[in-house]
Amino acid sequence: MTEVELANRNGRLHPSQRGKLLDFNFWTAAVLVVAGLAAAGFLAATGGALAAVPILAVVAWFAFVCGRRLAEVRAGRLLVVTGWTHDFGRVHGRRPERGQYPICLYTIMERVWMTYLVVGDRSYRLDDAEFRARIQADRTNAVYLTPRTKLLVNVLPA
Repeated sequence: MTEVELANRNGRLHPSQRGKLLDFNFWTAAVLVVAGLAAAGFLAATGGALAAVPILAVVAWFAFVCGRRLAEVRAGRLLVVTGWTHDFGRVHGRRPERGQYPICLYTIMERVWMTYLVVGDRSYRLDDAEFRARIQADRTNAVYLTPRTKLLVNVLPA
């Protein structure tokens, strides 16, 4: 068992997995916070304080998003969902009904064939083939998610 698996099985985020939370979306939001604060400061300094209010509202939202991600990295806890994993295989047209199984997989055509992991009421697109290969259908798996933002961190056989 690797260090990452051991940390996850103990309900903890391994330091090497921080990049899953502090990803492109996080850094884009952080840059937008800084740019928004600079723009609002410039507008307020040039007499357009009223125009800075909507910018500050958007900045507050992006700062909230960044703060949630940082709080989850600092806490380092993971939520574990364990259950039978059913693979619906390739489905045409409609996605399978949620709730039949605690964890399920399906593949659907969206310009290319895309595989999704469904845990409870959330779907996660599996872009990484290596990650997809770790999920074993028709057996019990443990899915590791962040508690607040419900980001998918890892899947291991239970």
